[in-house]
Amino acid sequence: MKNYLEKLRQRHRRIDRLIDTSKAAGKQAEIKNLKRIRLQLKDRIAELQREMRPVQQ
Repeated sequence: MKNYLEKLRQRHRRIDRLIDTSKAAGKQAEIKNLKRIRLQLKDRIAELQREMRPVQQ
């Protein structure tokens, strides 16, 4: 699961870089799509991190 989580983080970082370069090129539709995907990845990463935490009682 840790490998999967790391792959999601790497993909999130790559999308961040794509968004930055797309802003410079003025590709608004592409930026909107990339931001949506980035948010989905961020939500999935947070979900996996919660699952990996030990339950505290």
